[in-house]
Amino acid sequence: MARQTYELGKNRLKRGRTNPRGYITIILIGFIMLVGGLFFNLFYQVHHLSILTQNKGELTFEDIPPIESWHNKEAKFVYLTFDDGPSKNADKILDVLDQYDVKGTFFVLGSAIEGYSKSNEVLKRMADTGHYIGMHSMSHNYSYLYDKEKGGENFVGELLEEQQLIKEVTGGFMSQLCRAPYGSGGTFNAGHIEALKEAKIKCWDWDVDSLDWDSGATVTGIMKNIEYCMNLWNYPKNTIVLFHEKDITVEVLPKVIEYYMELGYEFLPYNPDYHIVKNLVGSDEI
Repeated sequence: MARQTYELGKNRLKRGRTNPRGYITIILIGFIMLVGGLFFNLFYQVHHLSILTQNKGELTFEDIPPIESWHNKEAKFVYLTFDDGPSKNADKILDVLDQYDVKGTFFVLGSAIEGYSKSNEVLKRMADTGHYIGMHSMSHNYSYLYDKEKGGENFVGELLEEQQLIKEVTGGFMSQLCRAPYGSGGTFNAGHIEALKEAKIKCWDWDVDSLDWDSGATVTGIMKNIEYCMNLWNYPKNTIVLFHEKDITVEVLPKVIEYYMELGYEFLPYNPDYHIVKNLVGSDEI
């Protein structure tokens, strides 16, 4: 009886055990099903893939934030501008700027372009080396440019003429910036602003007048005046300095550049893609 019970328990134990080969078979079947599912899913996605396209006219971009720092410092920019050229001093001024690897903005006169024998060479040098060429009218004629009735029409008419002249001389440079002779404050009326808007031309005056145009100007006097103006305006983040192509300008320019370097300013030429409003007439439209 005991032997029968033992044999019965032994047989039940054998039936309760699972064959190791069965385990392996189950694992292989599961693995094959998993891999097969992955391949099927990949095959389906490849053959049913659709690409979403968008027309250029529907694309939107976030506005570029204003520059707040430059070379890990607070952003401060100075624009050195030079009026009434091109003249015999243009190349000398360009040489000084090149020495310091500084770019400037030159507001040239149409009459000077036509009257200076080397104007083509100078303007090409400006355009080719990264300086900006602005317009200062053809004639610099106060009564014609600021006529009460037709001043705006006359002014922009001269700018458009000069714009084409600069384009021809430089081989394609299209200026989009002007400086009004004697400045826009007290000279412009609503007609000037409207005409400039229609022509898509901006207008710059200045923060700092170097007074280099004065017949008694000296290096010391110019530097003192620049320092006074900078202190008066509390060292603005963007400042425009007015020069002319004078002998004294060539002499003082290295000191001016070094002065702004010591203050931590970066030097830039005008950039139409990042226009800043700087006019004495007080208009945000030009």
